[in-house]
Amino acid sequence: MNFKNTKYSKFSGFTLIELLVVISIIAILVAAATASWRNAQMKGRDGKRKTDLKAAQQALESYLSTYGRYPTSSGGVITCSGGLAGSGNNNWGAVFQCPPSTGATFMQQLPQDPAYQSTAGYYYNSTSTTTYVLSALIENANDADIPPKATLPCTPETGRNYCVINP
Repeated sequence: MNFKNTKYSKFSGFTLIELLVVISIIAILVAAATASWRNAQMKGRDGKRKTDLKAAQQALESYLSTYGRYPTSSGGVITCSGGLAGSGNNNWGAVFQCPPSTGATFMQQLPQDPAYQSTAGYYYNSTSTTTYVLSALIENANDADIPPKATLPCTPETGRNYCVINP
């Protein structure tokens, strides 16, 4: 076959510059998609945290209607004490039952933070029998529910930036 008479030369194909441009465009698109995916995951975890704290609030209100006060706290967990027969901790991720193993069940499983279970997970602090503060760490610094964009009705526990109190 005679290459001189054909429309294409012996060296047809992509140049190095063309390949580098295409690879660069693909890399930029992958980076943008990854950032968007991570942002969506972070917002999803933050939404779960807010929903979890609302569910814990409902369980605490059920406790209040049963015993006439809110449970005490110890190290960020809900404790059954203050005159109840049998006291003990209701750890995050475990059943919320007072007294433990024998009393009324207020929540089948207390929620656990989706990412910070051992470091900055959910925190319960009961300052008296009539008040409490539930705290969590919201990952998205631009969330509309955390300061400075919002004024919280409570002070979050150290290492957390979001809190809810008794209604």
